[in-house]
Amino acid sequence: MNIKFIGRHYEIPESLKKRAEKRVAKLQKLLGEILNVEVICSVEKYRHIAEVMVKGGIFEFRARETTNDMFASLNSAFDIIESQIKKSKEKKRSKKKGKATEIPQVSEQVSTRIVYSSDYSDKPMTVEEAIMELEAQKKDILVYRNSSNNKVNVVYRKGNTYYLIEPEW
Repeated sequence: MNIKFIGRHYEIPESLKKRAEKRVAKLQKLLGEILNVEVICSVEKYRHIAEVMVKGGIFEFRARETTNDMFASLNSAFDIIESQIKKSKEKKRSKKKGKATEIPQVSEQVSTRIVYSSDYSDKPMTVEEAIMELEAQKKDILVYRNSSNNKVNVVYRKGNTYYLIEPEW
């Protein structure tokens, strides 16, 4: 993990750096792996501005806070990032819970079970981006719109092999 401190019209004291490092350690417990953290402290007249950017493999969180005290600004910025992380985690949990819904069987003769799912991506992407998205979300199938031909495609995984379905229509 790399923590970078930048002071604009402000010399960052060691006590502020130590407090930021403690807060980053707390964020690391929430997130897991953090690659880069940038803490930018600046002073404009009476305003003390703290800007914090936390970057990782597939995430990026930013917060900017202004108060009359640099320590309060820094704490507020870290609080904002912490709430962003919790909100992001809660979104992932709720998506996993409501992902598939089973339809009850209508008759006893039907032995096929249908499961509806909403695993698709809204944004157009290439095949490589779709595979990376599939790996990042730890899913086995992804429906997406191909950015080169603007058609709906399906990428799925069986074992370590990826398969692509491109409809002719």
